[in-house]
Amino acid sequence: MKEYHWGGGKIIETFVPQDKEWIPSLITNFEDHRGKLTFSHKINHRWENAYLPIDLVPDARIPIRYARDLGTEKFSRKMCIIYDGLKGSGSTHPPFWFNLAQSNEATGLHDHALLSALSGVVYLQCEKNAGNLYFHQDGEADLEIEPECGKLVLFEPWMKHGVRPNRSNSIRFSMAFNLLPFPLPSNQF
Repeated sequence: MKEYHWGGGKIIETFVPQDKEWIPSLITNFEDHRGKLTFSHKINHRWENAYLPIDLVPDARIPIRYARDLGTEKFSRKMCIIYDGLKGSGSTHPPFWFNLAQSNEATGLHDHALLSALSGVVYLQCEKNAGNLYFHQDGEADLEIEPECGKLVLFEPWMKHGVRPNRSNSIRFSMAFNLLPFPLPSNQF
């Protein structure tokens, strides 16, 4: 496990236990239900976020629960997991999503600050040179984290981050998510 104190926040890099068991199952469930995907937006001619209901990808719970428990310990904050869309968020999508990046595809700089207590990404499939996750803050050198299967990165939701272009010959497949504060604000019920 690595812990970075960077840009006024904290980033944790670790691996989710037993990834050889839950990753293949999660990928199989994703592929079995690919026709039921919904999407939020396109960037550079590709769908950026792909969503499936949790009952179609039940193994998604494993890394998200691990992240919640680790985040509670390492960030000293109580968090909860919501697997459906949140009232008042302006979205009917759940707060977890999948990204598939072909060769030369990247994800631009953004944050997850809205309503989130902590954000994370876990890598489900990637090769060397699949495109580093990077954190950016003006006046500082970018912090780069190389993707590896089973690797989990937890970070403050306000931190600006993006993903470098995929320079490998295979798809980079990841699942990102937001953990929410506990208790939820009363307008979320």
